[in-house]
Amino acid sequence: MLIFGSLALFGLWYARSKNVMEDRVRALSAQRRALVEQEDPFTQRVMFPAVHGLTTRIVDLLPTSLISRARKWLMISDSSLSLSNFLAIVLVTSTLPAALLFVAMMAGTGGQPGRVLMLVPAAALMGFAAPLMILRRRAKNRQNAFWKALPDSLDLLTTCVEAGLSLDFAFQRVAERQKGPVGIEIGKMLREKALGQTRKEALTGMAERIDIPDVNVFVNSIIQAETLGTSVALVLRTQARQLRMRRRQRAEQMARQAAPKMVFPLVFCILPSLFIVVLGPIVINALEQFSG
Repeated sequence: MLIFGSLALFGLWYARSKNVMEDRVRALSAQRRALVEQEDPFTQRVMFPAVHGLTTRIVDLLPTSLISRARKWLMISDSSLSLSNFLAIVLVTSTLPAALLFVAMMAGTGGQPGRVLMLVPAAALMGFAAPLMILRRRAKNRQNAFWKALPDSLDLLTTCVEAGLSLDFAFQRVAERQKGPVGIEIGKMLREKALGQTRKEALTGMAERIDIPDVNVFVNSIIQAETLGTSVALVLRTQARQLRMRRRQRAEQMARQAAPKMVFPLVFCILPSLFIVVLGPIVINALEQFSG
């Protein structure tokens, strides 16, 4: 009888403590949910997940070439946006202006859909293409900045290697001294190598991120020099010389292309204004003479 009573008391105490623990866990979870709702805005809790789910479905419908180009431009431009977030922005910029234009024109034309059907697709197309063009332009600018600063960085790298520093310390010195895309990408390469990647993998990753032929040649030369055991300093000096020569050739090519590119603005923009300024008073005087 004593044993039965002890078991009954223990069962009552366990059930009560279990209920107390469940109530406490429930209260803590409700408190945490309230804190999360207070800290996170409505856009992060509701709108972003909804847009992300819609974007994921739209990505499956888009061409693979467009998605690969957008991913490549995001990687080259070193953007903090993910592919899904960028496509969400493209979705908003393509649908929102077209919807606003549709509503405005339907209200202004009295419900006549003929004019609306002509301009709404054009507005949607412009809203779809504008973020892609901006991202592509940003990627091209970053590539040009990297390419222009690369010969000076190679000179500094060559000087450090010839002074007795190892290749990793030479890259670190270049990352500290050089500002812009070159320092950022070399810093990323060094961090990837510190996390366990080999030098070949880290250099190849840097070449893939920036996607410039000269960088690919430079990386392949470094990898080949380390594999064959040749002088890295000699390879670096040769690469710097070739890069400067290619940069000079590219500048000469751009100078030769300047004259044909100036024909269109000269003929359609500058010459008409010049004719108006020069011949305008003459024509006015001639009309006054003949009319008198």
